[in-house]
Amino acid sequence: MAIHNFNYTYALDSVNTIPLSMTDNTLIVKNVCVEVTAVDQADNTQTMTEKMYASLSGVYSYKTDGLPDDFILVDDLTDAKAIEWYQATTTTQDLDAYFTWQIYGWAEVDPTQS
Repeated sequence: MAIHNFNYTYALDSVNTIPLSMTDNTLIVKNVCVEVTAVDQADNTQTMTEKMYASLSGVYSYKTDGLPDDFILVDDLTDAKAIEWYQATTTTQDLDAYFTWQIYGWAEVDPTQS
């Protein structure tokens, strides 16, 4: 039993925002929801799509420290950038383990279960 390797495609589902402050309505993205499709590299008939969420780090510090120079306004945010933020929070190894478990069962992930 082993963790499978998957090929992934990503599509932005949504973002959740908070205002910078009570007096500044600049929206800050606090988390992203991405639809992740996994296709097993060894058997492309084994596929699964699921919405995955990722909280972005450091966004609450903006309230006290101010906006960074590379801050992106929500209106200017691209799907690709939001997906990049999601990918920065989640490793391929973690996704491989998760989708192996969901498609093939826990015994594939945990060798003590065989």
